[in-house]
Amino acid sequence: MIDNNDSLARTAHAFGMTDLEFEQRSQVEAELAAQQVIRRWQEEEEALAESFDALKLFDEEENPHLF
Repeated sequence: MIDNNDSLARTAHAFGMTDLEFEQRSQVEAELAAQQVIRRWQEEEEALAESFDALKLFDEEENPHLF
């Protein structure tokens, strides 16, 4: 007896792909999301570093006796 309503068949029908393809796609999506988070952190760190550089430059120009 063949079960035509197994998880593979249901996944393939619902998503247009097999469960293995669905898992692979989910892994790729998770990796992309993680890369986006890392990229966002790097951009925030760069912006913060630029702010500190600008603040330091301001302090050096306004208060040269401190350096």
